[in-house]
Amino acid sequence: MTSEMFSPTRTSIKEANEHLQQLYGRVAELEKTVQEQAESLIKKDEQMQTRLKEVSQEKDSEIAELRRSLEASESHVQKLVASLKERDATMHHLQHKCKLLEDISQYKPMLEGLLARVVEADQMGESDYNRRVSNGGTPNAHHTQVYQNSMDMDNSPSSSNRHFSISEEEDGGLT
Repeated sequence: MTSEMFSPTRTSIKEANEHLQQLYGRVAELEKTVQEQAESLIKKDEQMQTRLKEVSQEKDSEIAELRRSLEASESHVQKLVASLKERDATMHHLQHKCKLLEDISQYKPMLEGLLARVVEADQMGESDYNRRVSNGGTPNAHHTQVYQNSMDMDNSPSSSNRHFSISEEEDGGLT
């Protein structure tokens, strides 16, 4: 009995050989498929690596462009802030000049009246002086000094003929 159990028949050997051949064929197919898939994965990996490098370069160049744009914008903002400060200073300066003009304009009627009285007094003093001199008289020392002082004032740079102006070219304000 023991020898019958272990002795294979021809048919069973043939079937076993066919089965092994099928297994070898199947293993070969699977190895081929694995090889093809491995090659495909390697190729896809290379493509992905290339694409990843391209995307990385595009990202880097876009970041560089955005940085340049940001720097240009910051520079423009700084120029605008400086311009705004300059305009604020100019506006403050002009407001101060405006206030001065408003203050001066409040005194204008009074100054015009005073100037009219000075001119009238000057004309009266000059006519009295001329009348006395033309009548052969000698003007007294007081009248001579008053007349001379009025003539000196008319010729001096601080006389009443001095013009007032407030302009942006002059930093001194009243001139």
